[in-house]
Amino acid sequence: MTVPAKVCHGSLPADAVKSLMPERGAKFQERNAYNFATAGHSQDAMRDWGLGQCLLTGGGVTVEVEYRLLQGGEYTRDDVERDAHQSGSTPLTFGDATGYLDGPGTHLFVDCPGRAGGDELLEISVVVGGKGTDVKDRTVRASAAALAADTARHAAQDIRHCAGAERLPGSAPSMG
Repeated sequence: MTVPAKVCHGSLPADAVKSLMPERGAKFQERNAYNFATAGHSQDAMRDWGLGQCLLTGGGVTVEVEYRLLQGGEYTRDDVERDAHQSGSTPLTFGDATGYLDGPGTHLFVDCPGRAGGDELLEISVVVGGKGTDVKDRTVRASAAALAADTARHAAQDIRHCAGAERLPGSAPSMG
């Protein structure tokens, strides 16, 4: 199966996606992608994007990529910490960002205040599923976490322009 070099409107490197997709099966498709491509959009326009989604499918596997801005204490760092240490969750560390793996989902949270002292978080989610996908497999988990990291860098640095986003590492999150 052929996966392009970049996905989600050509905004994210596809290395992690390629490792999640089987070699054979239904051809790769990108659907319902929006609010990822930055070309032609002003910073003010992108700052209004509270949600971006991208659905990738191929060979019976689905990969849902999403970012969304959580505002007004709707979900806090304390909530992230609690959920990261629930039974069945694996904590993630990604520079100043944190998150967790939970079943088929990978969740990263980047501080992204809209004003001084604000508590807004940018949530990045990658959910993998479909035929033959073992969400407990370390390779699947590592690939999903790497895709979440690529998405976090793009959304925090290029779309939302979150303070401190330039400090996000160029590597995948640490698990555990």
